[in-house]
Amino acid sequence: MDTDKKYVKAKIEGVFNIEEFSKEYEMTPKEVVDFHNSHCNLQELLTLTLPKYVKYVYVPQKNYKDRNRQLLKSTILDLPTNNSEKTYGVIIKFLPKELQMHYEIKIKRTSLSLQLSKGQTNVNNQTIDQTIEQLFEKAEQVLYPLEIARDGNGSLLNILNTGEIAKRWKNECRPKLKEYYQSTTTDELLQKLDQAIFNIQEKRALLERNVFYKLFFLPIYQSYPSFLKDDVLQIYFSSIGQEVTYNINYQLEKEFTTTDKIVLQLSGREEESFFNKNREKGRVDLSYKLHKDTQEISSITGALSVFEKDQKFQLDFQLYELENS
Repeated sequence: MDTDKKYVKAKIEGVFNIEEFSKEYEMTPKEVVDFHNSHCNLQELLTLTLPKYVKYVYVPQKNYKDRNRQLLKSTILDLPTNNSEKTYGVIIKFLPKELQMHYEIKIKRTSLSLQLSKGQTNVNNQTIDQTIEQLFEKAEQVLYPLEIARDGNGSLLNILNTGEIAKRWKNECRPKLKEYYQSTTTDELLQKLDQAIFNIQEKRALLERNVFYKLFFLPIYQSYPSFLKDDVLQIYFSSIGQEVTYNINYQLEKEFTTTDKIVLQLSGREEESFFNKNREKGRVDLSYKLHKDTQEISSITGALSVFEKDQKFQLDFQLYELENS
């Protein structure tokens, strides 16, 4: 690009579509042709009735720079290594039950780990009032703060503070729960929780049954050749008590949004198996938005579905960054 000139020669890949090209550079087709013809050589002249192959199109330098600023410079998403603190709202809706869970989660990031702290869970905009659900909610809080190490793709690798969690459970949480919730059922539940918490490193796969952990720690930090990649996603549906496998496609959008976010779309269909061969297949459609400068997650929105006995079960998921976090 010659900075002394008022134009830039934009290289055309493949068949030239003047309608799409003009929109990308915020011009009309006529403006594109007129500007090009006023700066090109005689043999490069264009008309609105274009040939199938065009090598270069002359565009105003300002339009080119504006367009270039909106384009991703790489098809690789890099794992964030900056220090930060962010608070997210999480909304999970289960259909057809019309059950909605909502909570906030604070994430403190360093180059080596993430520390998560979770707020109170509200169900259908109300605090939990059922005894068993209350017990599980209070037991869950013993996990936090939860310190997690990730691998290079962003997947959950290890829980770093298992000793602290076990100590909180044994010395603080368990005695209070046993005293407050006195019943045979409670004793049985506490024994099961003992096994899970004292062996949390081995049982960390249980965390991934929680859709927040599954989606937030999805291995999205990788290369996307031609802005695309195929993969497999497994999601646990508590509604049917089983894991569902999807064949998915990642699509990295080539342009930043107007608010300078990177967009990664994820879509796919339930994998066919012996058990679902003759029934309708579920789908997954998710949209990740990442900060342009750090590539930290800004939001995750979308839905996942599965069919069981001719009934559709759907999980709607929203994670959004709270202001001033």
